[in-house]
Amino acid sequence: MTKETRSDRSNEPIKPGKLVFRLVVFFLMYIVYKFLTETILRLATAVLAPSIGGNLASFFVVYQTEGLDLTPDWSVIITGISFVAAGLMIRSKAMEYDTKYSPKKEYDKKFTVLTGLITISLAIVLNILIYKLGIAALSPAYEQVAENQYSCSFIVGLIVYGFMSPFSEEFMFRGILYNGLKRLYVGYAPLIMCSALFAIYHGNGIQGIYGFLASAFIIFSYEKCGDIRICIMIHMLFNISSYVLTYAAKALGNTGLWVVFGVFLAIGAAGAYLLYHKKEDKKVSADDKT
Repeated sequence: MTKETRSDRSNEPIKPGKLVFRLVVFFLMYIVYKFLTETILRLATAVLAPSIGGNLASFFVVYQTEGLDLTPDWSVIITGISFVAAGLMIRSKAMEYDTKYSPKKEYDKKFTVLTGLITISLAIVLNILIYKLGIAALSPAYEQVAENQYSCSFIVGLIVYGFMSPFSEEFMFRGILYNGLKRLYVGYAPLIMCSALFAIYHGNGIQGIYGFLASAFIIFSYEKCGDIRICIMIHMLFNISSYVLTYAAKALGNTGLWVVFGVFLAIGAAGAYLLYHKKEDKKVSADDKT
C-alpha cells in the first residue's frame, strides 16, 4: 500500500474531530437501524402470524409449550432483511466515499478471477485449520453463533450469510469506515484499524481473527482497484466458501479435508504468484517504453 499525503485524497480540509464524530455516528446509525428493523419484524411476526393460520403460519412461527417462537428459517431471513435495510440506508454515503477517496484504477477480468480464486482458497484453508486444530471449541461464543447460523436450511443460510450480510457490511466497513480513516492516517494504519474494528464487531475471538485476516485481504484488493464492488465480491466468496465447507466437512472426512486443504493451498499460492507476476510484467513493460 503506497503512502500518500492527505491532500492527495481530497481537496477538502480535514477536521479530525468532526470526521471521527461522523464515522461514529454512521456506525451507530447502521447498528441501530439494523437492530430496529430486526426487532420490528420479529414483533410483527409474533403478533400477525397466529392470525394467518394454516400452513402459511407454520413457515413463520412454531408453537412450543412455553409459547410461540419464530422458525429458524424465518428468523434468519429477518436477520438478512435487517442487514439489507441497514446497508441501503448507508449505501449512498458509502458510494460517495468510495468515489472521492478511493479513485478507480485500471483492472481487468484476470485480476477479478485471480482475486476470486485466492479468496476461495484463503477461506477454505483458514477454515480447515480452525476446524482441524480444534480452535473453534475454545470459544463458546463462536459455537453459539455457529449454531444460530446453521439452524436454518442450507439455501436460506447461503443467501443471508453469503449475499445479504456482505452487501451490507462492506458499505459500512470498507465504504465508510476505511475510506474515512484514510483521510486521517497514511500507510497501513487505516487497514489495521478498520480490520481491528471488523474483528471486534464479530464479538468472539475465532471470528475476530478470521475477520481481521479477511478484512486485510479485502482492503489490499480494494487498494489495487479502488472499486467497492471488489470488496463485496470478496466478502461474499469468503462467506459462501466457509458456509459450503461446513456442510461438506463431514462428507469429506479427515483425509478428504486434508486433500482439499492441499489443493486450495496450491491454488491460492498459484493465484497470488500470477497476480504478482502480472504486476512485474507491467512494470517491465513500462520500463521498456521509457
